[in-house]
Amino acid sequence: MRSETRQRLRAKRDQLRESLHDVRGTSSAQIAERLRLLAEADEKLHEIEAREAGLRMEALVRIQEGLVRLRECGTPQELIEAAPRELLVACGFTRAMVSRVRGSLWVPEVLEIADGVDPEGDAFQKFVGENEIPLAHMLMETEMVRRRIPVLVSDPYGHPRTYKPIVEAARSKSYVAAPIMPTSRVIGFFHADRFRQDLPVGPEDRDNLWIFAEHFGLLYERAVLVERLESQRSHLHDVLSKAVVTIDEICNAEIKLARYEQAPEQRFTSPAAGQRSPLGMLLTAREQEVLELMASGATNSQIARELVVSEGTVKSHVKRILRKLRVDNRAGAVARYLHLIRRAGA
Repeated sequence: MRSETRQRLRAKRDQLRESLHDVRGTSSAQIAERLRLLAEADEKLHEIEAREAGLRMEALVRIQEGLVRLRECGTPQELIEAAPRELLVACGFTRAMVSRVRGSLWVPEVLEIADGVDPEGDAFQKFVGENEIPLAHMLMETEMVRRRIPVLVSDPYGHPRTYKPIVEAARSKSYVAAPIMPTSRVIGFFHADRFRQDLPVGPEDRDNLWIFAEHFGLLYERAVLVERLESQRSHLHDVLSKAVVTIDEICNAEIKLARYEQAPEQRFTSPAAGQRSPLGMLLTAREQEVLELMASGATNSQIARELVVSEGTVKSHVKRILRKLRVDNRAGAVARYLHLIRRAGA
């Protein structure tokens, strides 16, 4: 609405300016009237632009305040759960949703609806909780992954590239969406609308959402790295603590008088340490770590976080483990692992 008013005023101003280029046959009173109207149009345009600049600054301040609150989230999961609510407060939306991209799937995660806005919101929540959407060719969200830009959809029902089942579940007349991309790869989306508000979403809403999504991506990356570093720190602490205990045992061991003193490395090495275990002869040290975590019930993503590697690297390790142990699946690998461990301890 504001942009339409601004466009009409600009068109009127340009028309008045054009009429003043040639004033032959025009009375002084007519010229004065045109100048007065031109001055009024300029003044109104300046007022609108100043008001919009003020509103823009207020929106940026609210976005910054919301991001500051999100920095207090301790884990990536807390960030995902808190972000839609902050988006409502910062940008004035009535509904906001965060989704993740998993391979070639669009997976809605958290939907936030302003209080009292959508009496049928439970059905929309149910749809979000139960659906994973293929990122098919020609889908709007697929284009966001490819081009990494935000979008404004003014007619979701008539647009040929919207996903109609979610459009019908949302009943939105217009919405904006933006990709979440802490690096060059899109890992998720934000969607938002002004459901049950008089004004539809506009270009300003799209731009505000884009700013929020860009900074959220950086916060999310930071939270993931902090979590991984903490896991690695804990792992290193355990390893170093065991090393300290071993060194203390060596230093405090009783010294005996003997004609031929046994070398320290021989004296404190267990019989099993001098020879490789059956498992050690089959697998590398890293593959043994992966297999041990598999036996504990960890998924590939959990193993990746524990070892601070990518999920693709874990999948490669699992394939090699299955091949070396001559089994067809994870269950067989775990059974083989437990058998070898029992045999080594016998």
